[in-house]
Amino acid sequence: MLARSRKNWLIGAWASGVVGTEYAVKGAGAKSSKKKGKAIRGASPLGSTTHDKLRLNWGRCFFLLAICAGFFVVLYGGSWLWKWALSVELSQVDALEQVKVRGAFNAVTEEELREALLPYLKAGFFSADIQAMQRTLLANPWITAAAVNRRWPKGVEVDISEAQPLAVWEQDKLLVASGKLLPRPAHMKVQALPELAGDEELVERIMSQYRALAGLLTTRDMEVKRLSFDDLGGWHLELMSGVELKLGHDALLERVHRFLFLSRGVLAPHLQKVASVDARYSNAIAVQWKDEKE
Repeated sequence: MLARSRKNWLIGAWASGVVGTEYAVKGAGAKSSKKKGKAIRGASPLGSTTHDKLRLNWGRCFFLLAICAGFFVVLYGGSWLWKWALSVELSQVDALEQVKVRGAFNAVTEEELREALLPYLKAGFFSADIQAMQRTLLANPWITAAAVNRRWPKGVEVDISEAQPLAVWEQDKLLVASGKLLPRPAHMKVQALPELAGDEELVERIMSQYRALAGLLTTRDMEVKRLSFDDLGGWHLELMSGVELKLGHDALLERVHRFLFLSRGVLAPHLQKVASVDARYSNAIAVQWKDEKE
């Protein structure tokens, strides 16, 4: 009986140990679950971390862009202030002294060119529009070429070429070598130029005939003084000697040749007495003497 009681006691003790162990395992499991639960509640999701990194990278990019933009603004502003300061310094000096002009100055004057360029010089050395200055100069019909260059530190240098007048046209215009009719400057001296006259639509034809006659009439008294054309009387030529030739509408050079042949022959001793010659005939000429004209 004693042995049975001891056996029952051992079985009871073993059962109590198992039950205690079970409770201990359950308790540990519960604590572990609580710890895991706490760890899960405090963790950050993977998507949230990536988003934060992107926000940080964009912020850095914007910060760098802002720094670069600020640098360029400061650089541009400093450059502008420097140019402005130089232009102000130049504008404080008399601008007329800042233009050096080279040219023949037959049709245009140096003062005229300085006044035309003055508005551009007020902009300053660096800001002066060189191309606009050239266009302004070339707008003058008498200027055929213009070169404008900056001259450190205070101004510009200008070189111009002028059209060459060939003849006076109807007193108020000049015919230039290019065949254009340009307004005659009041200050321009044209005493040595021949006179041409006629319809402006015929200017090329009249100029061509003049050049042919100028190559033919080379002696001093026989040079062309005036050449004109009109529909009624045709060509009319006046020589430097004062002799006038009526040449008609056709065969101009042939009739001038005929006069020259006679002037070296039968008319040679009497040329100073000749007032005019009518060469409109096919085989002869009619001479009018000075005393008859008077």
